[in-house]
Amino acid sequence: MKRTVLFSVLALALAMCGQRAFAYDFTVDGIHYTKLPHQLPGGGCGETTLMVVDADHENSYSGDIVIPETVTFGDTTFRVTNIGNEAFYNCTDLTSITLPNNLENIGFHGISGCPKLIVIYIPAGMTQINSFAFADNANLDYIFVNDAQPFYLWYGAFNDINDHCKIVVPCGCLPAFEADPDWASLPLMDDCGNVGIGEAETAAVNVYPNPSTENFTVECEGMTEALIYSMDGKLVKQIACEGQCRIEGLSEGVYLLKITTENGKILSSKIMRF
Repeated sequence: MKRTVLFSVLALALAMCGQRAFAYDFTVDGIHYTKLPHQLPGGGCGETTLMVVDADHENSYSGDIVIPETVTFGDTTFRVTNIGNEAFYNCTDLTSITLPNNLENIGFHGISGCPKLIVIYIPAGMTQINSFAFADNANLDYIFVNDAQPFYLWYGAFNDINDHCKIVVPCGCLPAFEADPDWASLPLMDDCGNVGIGEAETAAVNVYPNPSTENFTVECEGMTEALIYSMDGKLVKQIACEGQCRIEGLSEGVYLLKITTENGKILSSKIMRF
């Protein structure tokens, strides 16, 4: 059984590695899809799912992209299970991407070269991430992995992420990821309530109380700007701070706070829980 599953995974990966992502079958709501027929181990056809691909050029997507879990085309509803090779390659105006909960694979350079991405949530149930899937995302702060156990990484899956990006795994699961040779060398941390505190700071920045039920106070040195992002990467607030400012009016949830100088230099990156 394990050999059959592994063979199926490798066969899919090789197929993805060998095809350019721009050949698509149809487009729905601005997202391009290719059908992925699945052969059953004993023969015959299984479920056909969808892979998100680009158009016939780089930089096909921009703005806030939400990939649905299912797509209906004609009389058929398909599950979306794959991000194709270079699907979001060099999408320089892509500001956020929400991945579907039934995602299983992310292809070669699947989400790479996207300088406006700040945070990415990878849903549970992943099978593999291909080589350089997240390369050259210059401003990516956090990659949240929601699986409790490590899944397969191809060579260099997280190569060339910036030096302040952290890969966050569920609370209590860090030992399992650190014991896996494919994951052990990555900048891992667990989500046990202290994610983002004090990461690569070059100025004194204090945020309290965290978590909060009403508002946050930000204390910092000099004139700065507080940028608050939702966990799907959307900018929800932008506040000028001179020594101190207050953040309020947020819905319940988890947010990424970035403190920057007037010229855009990042001083601090923290997670706030409201």
